[in-house]
Amino acid sequence: MNEIQVFSELHKFLNSLGAMEFTLAPKSLTLGYKPILFKGRMPKFATLYGEKRYNCLILHVDPGNQESIKGRMIQKEIQELLHFDIQEMRSFTLKKHEVFIPFEVIDTKEKIELLKDFVRKQYSIFVNR
Repeated sequence: MNEIQVFSELHKFLNSLGAMEFTLAPKSLTLGYKPILFKGRMPKFATLYGEKRYNCLILHVDPGNQESIKGRMIQKEIQELLHFDIQEMRSFTLKKHEVFIPFEVIDTKEKIELLKDFVRKQYSIFVNR
């Protein structure tokens, strides 16, 4: 799978999780996803970055809590699942409350299905907190 296919597949998948508001950045291919629930709008759950520097899915696992290390723990989990090391692949500063999944590690249908299952689980935790 190429990175455009991964971006497209993830966009469709994220919208299938439930009612979702998404925003498109004005000058880049960056989409942000905020769940809409009966209890109101939620903080941003995910971002698809299509820019060359990033090219990844970012899960906001503890939005608004800059000091949380929850993202670091979940980052280790997804890295083991998909066999990659974000530190070796990206040079930007990683936030402790976010999880980064580069598009290029999603190179098979099996990996995209693993990622979807993982994201579905994180989404359930996110909306039920």
